[in-house]
Amino acid sequence: MNSIISLLLVAAVAAPGAPDKGRSEPVADPVYPAYGNPAIDVLHYGLDLDWKPSKRVLTGKAVLTVRAVKNIDKIALDFGHALRVDEVTVAGKRVKARHPGDDLVIPLRSPVAAGKRVKVAVRYHGTPAPVRTGQYRSDTSMLGFRSAGDGSAWALQEPYGAFTWFPVNDQPSDEARYDVAVTVPRGWAAVAHGRFQGRKGNTYRWRSTESVASYVTLLTIDHYDRFNDKGPRGIPITYWLRKGDRSQYLPVVRQTPAILRWLEQRLGPYPFSSAGVVVTSDSGMETQQMVTLAPDFLTPNVVAHEMAHQWFGDAVTPRTWRDLWMNEGFAMYFEWAWAAGHGSKKLETYLSDARAVDGQLRKLAGPPGHYKSDMFGVSNVYYGPALMLHEIRKQLGDKRFFATLRAWVQEHKGTTQDRASFVSWLNNKTGTDFTALIDDWLDSPTTPATS
Repeated sequence: MNSIISLLLVAAVAAPGAPDKGRSEPVADPVYPAYGNPAIDVLHYGLDLDWKPSKRVLTGKAVLTVRAVKNIDKIALDFGHALRVDEVTVAGKRVKARHPGDDLVIPLRSPVAAGKRVKVAVRYHGTPAPVRTGQYRSDTSMLGFRSAGDGSAWALQEPYGAFTWFPVNDQPSDEARYDVAVTVPRGWAAVAHGRFQGRKGNTYRWRSTESVASYVTLLTIDHYDRFNDKGPRGIPITYWLRKGDRSQYLPVVRQTPAILRWLEQRLGPYPFSSAGVVVTSDSGMETQQMVTLAPDFLTPNVVAHEMAHQWFGDAVTPRTWRDLWMNEGFAMYFEWAWAAGHGSKKLETYLSDARAVDGQLRKLAGPPGHYKSDMFGVSNVYYGPALMLHEIRKQLGDKRFFATLRAWVQEHKGTTQDRASFVSWLNNKTGTDFTALIDDWLDSPTTPATS
């Protein structure tokens, strides 16, 4: 680790491609409760977007298939205040929605019972504005849709911020499937999460047939060249680089197939139908099926980290942001392991270096399982949990350890999980009670002793 908008809501029908596969069981997020609505479960988003770089205007139509989790008389979504709502219809009839701040509240003409669906189509346009988060980390202090002076644009949003460019239930426990079409002027290219479906004219199409959490969605628009590659078992890989980045970074991203093969040997099959890397102007993210990295972060070690997230964070997602450690601890551990196998430093050196700073990180940002809400993504949720995983590995031995991690991902792919479900599963799977060890590493204000 943002003029003119129209919304159209129509009758309840199934979205393309069996939207029940996007079914989730949303819960209120305890860390960032202002975002997300646990009363609804969005099954599918169909986004049809148009970006005008010269004017920095985004025009969109968002079609949402929504399942009521409980009886509802309104649909409340997260939606950026910088975007203007033009029209809302429900079941083909126009209604008057409210758009206070970054919320969109749509009244229903008649209540929708729990388990029933309603299909919402949203038309909008405007100049998106990012959200200022007040976070300690500079690269998470501003999130969501941003654009540069040359008209290029990118949207990264962890832990929230997808609402700056489309109406969304912006919380990790509500995953959905996506179809995204983005029209840009000639000479520009649009990259999104999911698998590239091709270009027709100046419209780029992307599809996610596996569920996606809103924080790992992606939109980036620039003068990209596309390069094709193949990963393990023929998985299609695309790389999207700007001309100025090509000579330096194409050799780096070309290491992706080897990185995926290395990860598969330890974690089992890559969990999605495609992979990729896109170079953007800022930061880096494990955006689903299309890793996003700025040039400053584009090294093989970081590619390995973000690809490990495809298993930990994307395929299996934390139910709430309290368990961010489930993403970062696993990815950090496999980054260290990759680096140790492909560089001069040994894994023990990475572990020792992390242990040397872990105590100060806990003092600064809190224990990994109870970090301060304005300290999202500080290294306390990376280092301590990675050290914890190594302690589990020492008790299980290499063979059982990697077999256990493979089983965790393969048995829980496409779901959201939390600490309680992980600990219960781990104890049952291994026949060893790791509860005290995990609680110590996640909750202690100081670094636990090692065995």
